[in-house]
Amino acid sequence: MATMIGGSIMLFQTDQTGAVSTLQQSRRQQEMLAREIARSGYNALISRARQIEKQNPSASVEEIVNLVNGPSGQLTGSFQGGTYTASLTQVSALGYSATAVGTFGDASHRVQSSWVADGTLEVTEPSLLKVTFLESMAGYCSAIFLERYVPWSNNGHGNNEDGVDSSNPGKSKEGEDSDPTVDDEVKVGSKKYRRLEPELIFAPGNNRDGAEALYTTELQPGERINFILAVDADFSCEKRGQAVTIKDRSFNYTRAALTADVKDLVDMQEGSYAMIERSPLDGDVWRIAFEDLVFSEAKLQDIKKNGYGGSWDNKKKTYGGSGWSFNVDGFRLLRDFGGKPDFSDQVIAVQLLPVPSVDLPTD
Repeated sequence: MATMIGGSIMLFQTDQTGAVSTLQQSRRQQEMLAREIARSGYNALISRARQIEKQNPSASVEEIVNLVNGPSGQLTGSFQGGTYTASLTQVSALGYSATAVGTFGDASHRVQSSWVADGTLEVTEPSLLKVTFLESMAGYCSAIFLERYVPWSNNGHGNNEDGVDSSNPGKSKEGEDSDPTVDDEVKVGSKKYRRLEPELIFAPGNNRDGAEALYTTELQPGERINFILAVDADFSCEKRGQAVTIKDRSFNYTRAALTADVKDLVDMQEGSYAMIERSPLDGDVWRIAFEDLVFSEAKLQDIKKNGYGGSWDNKKKTYGGSGWSFNVDGFRLLRDFGGKPDFSDQVIAVQLLPVPSVDLPTD
């Protein structure tokens, strides 16, 4: 009898273990399917957003968001027996945030990412570059660097090992080609872009309102340009006016206008400490406003999305802003606070200029 009872208990325990294992496996399968469904909804949202951006090149970010989300404010769909909801949100002047939630059974999964509007800081025709300081606050010493993303197929413009392109001699440096019979373009895997080493535009300094710099290297269609603020936070500015690299030890940290994987640049994101705007009066002009102090991500993003507001509400995680005011040039009206992100510390205007035509001699 004892043997029979013991065997029954063992069988019961085995059944219980099997039931728990089956339940856990079911939950894992549901979670896996919820992730796939969320990803499907996210891809559908991004595809729709990209298509609408292409169809409406002059539309604002707010207009694109409304067109993508539609009257209901979100996309809905089904996939592999589950459902998803997906929506686009404006998070800054040129920034979107995409969110998709997939549900299967009792499981749900959220996918979220952000990127900047199509064409942001993109070169569309051969151009020179002018950078102007609109505001340069006293205090921290800083420098501005230009970072270029150059397509690998951009013949003659920076992707050759010796700097000279034999397949495009009109754009090459005469007398410097290591072997004119070899087109030595550098290619790495499947990457479509090469990130060039940042170049100094403004040497370390402060109080430079109105200062201008002309970058005379010809930028080519398809390039993306990025700007990086390098900050010397000890007020000494020991490298003032000197030609330094971005790796100089005097810099305590850097703030990039854009962050990206250089594979294809489709999902370039606005840097947390930068706010990029395109001029509504001239599509070849952008304003980049940098915050050079240190704040939490939540505070930075709240200001970008909602404006300055009042004091920080730690429970609601917001300054309570109700939107931005605008200046006469159509840009967000910046103010100086110090105790919260104001994006008025170092502000530059970036302008792409057409390359001057060259009159060829006549016979």
